[in-house]
Amino acid sequence: MVCLGFLFVLTFSNCKNKLKHNGLKLQRFKVINTQLDSIIRGIKDSSYILKHGDDVIVLVLRTYKSNPEFCFTSTKKDKLNEYFIFSSNSRIVGYIEDKSLMKEVIVLSNINNRVDFEMTFYKFLIPTKDKKDFDYIYFPDDQYSVDERGFGPPPPFFDPYFYYYTYKGNKIFPSNYSKY
Repeated sequence: MVCLGFLFVLTFSNCKNKLKHNGLKLQRFKVINTQLDSIIRGIKDSSYILKHGDDVIVLVLRTYKSNPEFCFTSTKKDKLNEYFIFSSNSRIVGYIEDKSLMKEVIVLSNINNRVDFEMTFYKFLIPTKDKKDFDYIYFPDDQYSVDERGFGPPPPFFDPYFYYYTYKGNKIFPSNYSKY
C-alpha cells in the first residue's frame, strides 16, 4: 500500500513538472546571405542597440512596398513579450546565434502566412534542426488587464529605435525611417 501511494505521488509530481512550461523552444536559423550577415555582425556597434547587458537584439522581418525589410532594435528581456510580440501580433520565427555578438538575435515577423514568409526570406536565412529554450519568451497570462471599471489602463508609450534595411536589386540598403 505504501509503495502504491509513493508511486502515485511520484507520477503526480512528474506530470505536474511536465505541465509547467517556462518559456518557448525556438528554432535556430542560419543566415545564408553575406550582406545580412555583415549587418548583423555590425549592429552591435550601434549606440542604441545593446545599451544594457540584459538587452536582447530583435530582428523583425517584414515587407515594405513589396520589398523585404530587416528591422533591428533591442529591448529588455522582460519587455519583449509585451511590446514586440503580443501587442503587435508578431509571429515568433526563431533565433539567430551570432558568436561575435555573444548572444542570440530573436527573429520576429509580421508575415503570418508561412509560404509567403518562406518565399520572401529563405534567400536570407534558413531553419536548422537546432532548437533552444528561451525562458523569457512565453505566452502571458495577463495580456489584457482589467481594473475595477472593467477595463485596463491605456497601453504605455512605446517608441523603440529601429535600424531599417531594405532589399532592392540584389542588395541590402539602409532604409529611411518607416513606420513599424
